[in-house]
Parts: sequence; structure tokens; C-alpha cells
Amino acid sequence: MISQETSVGDIVKSHFQTVKIFDDHQIDFCCGGKQSLLEACEKKSLNAKELLKKIEIALKEPDLSPNFDHMSLADLMGYIKEKHHSYVREQIPMISKFLNKIETVHGNLHPEIELINYHFKQTVGQLTRHMEQEETELFPLIEQLENGENKTALLSAEETISTLVKHHENEGSRFEEISALTLGYEVPEGACRTYRASYDYLQAFEKDLHRHVHLENNILFPKAIELEQKQRKNK
Repeated sequence: MISQETSVGDIVKSHFQTVKIFDDHQIDFCCGGKQSLLEACEKKSLNAKELLKKIEIALKEPDLSPNFDHMSLADLMGYIKEKHHSYVREQIPMISKFLNKIETVHGNLHPEIELINYHFKQTVGQLTRHMEQEETELFPLIEQLENGENKTALLSAEETISTLVKHHENEGSRFEEISALTLGYEVPEGACRTYRASYDYLQAFEKDLHRHVHLENNILFPKAIELEQKQRKNK
């Protein structure tokens, strides 16, 4: 049963079709996944009872997403790389090109674009390093843990995850700033196609990032830490 005291991360973990509701109400279910539904609503000045009704309606709809919580960790990491890491790498060049163009053409009338572009460039650098660290260090380590092979690893999954969670929080805050600067991705009246496309792709990028971070913060990382702690006890 879902109640106002259920954490938003647990709601999404068990019922992935609810992500649209949290997106629509700008509720952080990834980095802020531990907050209860009531706490999240209070932060946004929302009526928790009304939002709970919307969630209950959404639960009646079929959930066509994979059951991420029941995947093996290897399969989940494969999904993250193929679905989310690939998406980030594909979108970065296009969004960067669009933002550079509208900053050049419209920056004088809309000085916020320069700051939006700056924040996105920071995101590009951070996410690129972040994904590389996951794919070369953390994910192989988690696969070893799942196979019971990590007996003498020099790396600590828990310590590495702590660093990566901070990266997630940084990027979450950065996109909150981007969303505020764009007034919720609302393009100015009379904006050109490139301007509209820039905001559309930025918003889609943020939504994908929320789902990406949710899978790691609320499913993959806790399970990996639990596995590592069990191995330590059994040594």
C-alpha cells in the first residue's frame, strides 16, 4: 500500500509508471528519493491527498517498463549503459551545438542563455567523467561482487558510490538552476525553431537524467553496498 509516508523513491521503484506524475509536479524522486510523499508535497506546496489520488489512478494503468528491482545487477548495469549512458553521449553534441547557436544569435536580448550554456558545459564535463568512472571502475566491481569473486579488491564499492552520489546531487542542482533560468523550459514568444529545440532537448535530457539517477541511487547502489557488506562479514 502506498501512503503519504511512503518514500517517493520506493513509489517509483515499485511503480515506474508514476515517474510522469513526479516530473509534472517537479518532485525529486532520484536524489531526493528518501523523502516521503508528504515531505515532497510540503516542499512544493502541493496537496498530498490529491497527489496520492493521481498516483492511485496511475497504478491502474499497465506498467510497460522493465521490473528494474528484480533485474540482476549485471542486467541493470547493462540497461543503464545502453539506455542512459548512450543517450547522454548522443545528446551532448546536439544540445551543445544548439545552445552555442542561440547564445550567439539571441544572447544580447536573452542574457540568461549564456548562463544556461555555461551550466550545460559543466554538466557535460562532469557527466562524461562520471560515466567513465562507472563503466571502468564501479560497474566491473559490482559485477565481481554479484559473482562472489571480489575477495581482494582494492576498490571499495561503498566509497566509490559515495563519490558518485555527490556527482548526482551536483547535476540535480545544476539542472534545477537550468530549469529556473528557462522558466520551466518556456521559450520566449516568437522564438525560432532552434531556440525551441534547445529547450525541448534540454528538458528531455533532464527527464532522462532523473530516471538514470533513480535506477542508480535507489536500486543499483543500495544493492551493491549490501552485497559488499555481506562479503566483508563472511571473510
